[in-house]
Amino acid sequence: MATNMSAQFSDPKSVAEAGEKIYREHYQTRYETTHQGKFLAVDILSGNAYLGHDPEAALTEAKKNSPQGRFHLIKIGSLGAYRVSYTSNAGANWLYK
Repeated sequence: MATNMSAQFSDPKSVAEAGEKIYREHYQTRYETTHQGKFLAVDILSGNAYLGHDPEAALTEAKKNSPQGRFHLIKIGSLGAYRVSYTSNAGANWLYK
């Protein structure tokens, strides 16, 4: 069954959508009141979730308990697990100054 389910989630967008849905329906209310700022790896194939203080801990626990799982990582209480920023006027020359 997991093989058929894996085929349904072959792209990152479908994995993220499934993970967010599972999180909202089963974990968000409880975890956001007790585990703000921690990380949750949601196995989209089983619906199980694995908590950690950092992303590595959550994913290590998830892989240990569900080696064939497909995981979506969530930072509890945040819009995303990571924050990415950039500047449009940055040049590579700063490396050599």
